[in-house]
Amino acid sequence: MLVHSLTMVTALVLGLTGCILNVNSAGRVDFDYHKQTQLTLEAQALDTLVADTGAGSLKIVGDAAVESITLEADIYGYDGVEPELTLTRSGSKAKLVANFDAYRSNGHSPYIDLLVKVPAGMKLDIHDGSGSIIIRGVQADMEIEDGSGSIEVDGGNRLTIDDGSGSITLTNISGDIQVNDGSGSLTIAAVQGDVEIEDGSGAIEVRGVKGKVSIDDGSGGISVVDTQGLHIIEAGSGSLSFDNIQGQVSID
Repeated sequence: MLVHSLTMVTALVLGLTGCILNVNSAGRVDFDYHKQTQLTLEAQALDTLVADTGAGSLKIVGDAAVESITLEADIYGYDGVEPELTLTRSGSKAKLVANFDAYRSNGHSPYIDLLVKVPAGMKLDIHDGSGSIIIRGVQADMEIEDGSGSIEVDGGNRLTIDDGSGSITLTNISGDIQVNDGSGSLTIAAVQGDVEIEDGSGAIEVRGVKGKVSIDDGSGGISVVDTQGLHIIEAGSGSLSFDNIQGQVSID
């Protein structure tokens, strides 16, 4: 265990010191540095990836053929403001932390873009600050708590999302879906289980659900097609349309 920990620390130090670039492209913030690093953690006996990430994009790709968790990070920041970037084992969980503790109050926040590859059957528990989230190829349960930024999930079993703002697109989900969304459009398609939605504002489109659909909406149009039942708890303001509902339809 000690050798493994020393190896990870060495890889992190080498990665963080290996590449420093200024970003001067038109329309982009001129950060003091751009660092790139990679981390790897053997996935044997691990069943869940717990991710605590701040600003920056997060892409997670599931692959049934891989036996390790691999991380590629692009870090954009300022001199004197170093990131926390770790990938460690804690019991049956892998813990990923990618964040900055501080940043220039009169400038733009530093951020970390992440590409993470995991075994397809690994569960995800994600706590994200801001930036887009893309998840593809994961076939396990997922919990996502997100501040702002778009979310795209293709694949997965039971899915729970608590989102502040940003568009959400969920497709090819084999279990139930529960979404608590503040604002932004919501699109859900090809679901084998039930769908429960509590939404503040933004258009909602649901189609191809093998289970029942329940919606509590504040504002924005609602379109539901091809489900096994529909319960509208509150439609709020905006249009409401539904078609090809095989079960009971109720509107409170």
